[in-house]
Amino acid sequence: MLQDPENPSQSWEQEVFAPDLGTAKAMCEAIAHKYSLTEVVNVSQETKARNKSGNFRFICWFKAEVTEDDDSSN
Repeated sequence: MLQDPENPSQSWEQEVFAPDLGTAKAMCEAIAHKYSLTEVVNVSQETKARNKSGNFRFICWFKAEVTEDDDSSN
């Protein structure tokens, strides 16, 4: 979760494969939990047909607060 929505942020996305929207949202939340100051903005279904594994393709949309620790110019 973002600490200060007024701070600079960066947006990014990642695809996941899941059988339904609820599962995809849970997967996106798990990804966001791995990174500090990151929240899930949206989850969108990208395919209407299931793949061979029986899953749909979803896109997780994230927003992450930029912190001074993100600067790797040590």
